[in-house]
This record gives sequence, structure tokens and C-alpha cells, in this order.
Amino acid sequence: RIMGRWRQGRPPRTFTAIVPARGGSKGIPGKNLWQHGGITLLERAIRLGLSAPGVERVIVSTDSADMQQIALQSGAECPALRPVELATDSATTAAVVAHVLDAFNVTSTDLLLLQTTSPLRTRQDLASFLATYLQSGAPAAASVVRCDEPRPEKLKKIADGKLIPYLAHGYEGPRQALPQPYALNGAFYAIRQDVFRREGRFLPDGTVPFEMPPERSHNLDSPTDLAILEAMLAAGK
Repeated sequence: RIMGRWRQGRPPRTFTAIVPARGGSKGIPGKNLWQHGGITLLERAIRLGLSAPGVERVIVSTDSADMQQIALQSGAECPALRPVELATDSATTAAVVAHVLDAFNVTSTDLLLLQTTSPLRTRQDLASFLATYLQSGAPAAASVVRCDEPRPEKLKKIADGKLIPYLAHGYEGPRQALPQPYALNGAFYAIRQDVFRREGRFLPDGTVPFEMPPERSHNLDSPTDLAILEAMLAAGK
């Protein structure tokens, strides 16, 4: 239905979903192969992409032969392993995606980035995200979550042994008087392919937000994040 509405009087839009899955994660070793209910984070991301309206391809970029095999068995494409220079800690997601576009002949009008580290997002979240993006006419969209504390205006840094405002001007008043901040939650990014090729980034000027609730915005970057996730799942959240 989403794509059908978009096609009324306009060219069709198609998506290639890209799932980055580096084998050498240091924050949480083996993170992409962590399982819940017998399903790895990598498989969850692939299944989500395959279920999405308008997605014609799901491509996994990995340097791991094990994850390549999982990707192929799960219905994704993974024609070759990622080059060594794109499997380092310093390699950016944008560089990985640029390699996928050139190496695997991606012709879709739009790109959907599905990182493995947002296991609580749902199919309905993704469908609503894509609808928001397509209906906005914007060049890109990104999912966000409200960030109530700490407010950036209240953050501090240490310089020469002294505590000073992190921003140019500190703030000591009530947070209710400040603009509501939002944080990228890492669940979804979408962008027109031509815009990504021109800009080389996922957040060009004019990017629209898609707000998600905190309970589905948990992102895995550290062992503490994983412990929190396991506690949430054990509590039936």
C-alpha cells in the first residue's frame, strides 16, 4: 500500500537494504551472532529487510565467511567478502555502503540502512518509517528517540583540571525551558541513492526524523547495553 500510494502519478521507488556486519566487533565480541530465540542479530536484520515494502534486494556487507554463509542461508545477497581496508575500526559505514553500491550493481532508487544493533525495532516500525520518508519527499530520513537527560546545554568537560561548559555557553536553569533534544537511535536510515552518491553521508540537509519510543530504541554498543537488553527480554519487555 505504501508503494502503491507513492506510484500514483510518480515514478516507482525501490529500495536496496544494506546490512553492515563486521566480524571484528570489539565493544561486544561476536555481537552480530548474538542470539535470542535461536535467531542471530544478523538474521533479524535480514528478515526485517526482506519483509519491508518496496525492498527489492537485501545485501549483507561482511568480512566474515561465517556471516556470509548465514546471510546466504537467510535469503540475503553477499556475493563477496568486504575488502580488508573496510573491515577495520576506522572504516566508516558510508565507505562500506559506497563499496556495496559500486561492487554489486545497485540500481534501486533508494537505500535503506539496517544495522544489526537495534533488535527491538519491529516490522511496523519499519513500514511506518518508510511511509514517513516517501510521503515527505525529503532526500533522506533517520529514526530518532527523545533524549531527556542529559541535556547538551548542561554537559561539562574538563580542561586544565577545571570543570567548564561543554558547549560555548553553559546553562544552569530548568531543563523544561530548553528545546527538546533527540538522539539518533540507529534503527533506520533511508536516502535516495543519487543523494548518497553526491553527499557521501546519510544525513544530508533536509533529512526528516522518524520518532520511535525508548522501549524499541535500545542500541547495542557495549557489554552494558547487552546486559540491559538481556534484562529487558527476561522481564518480558
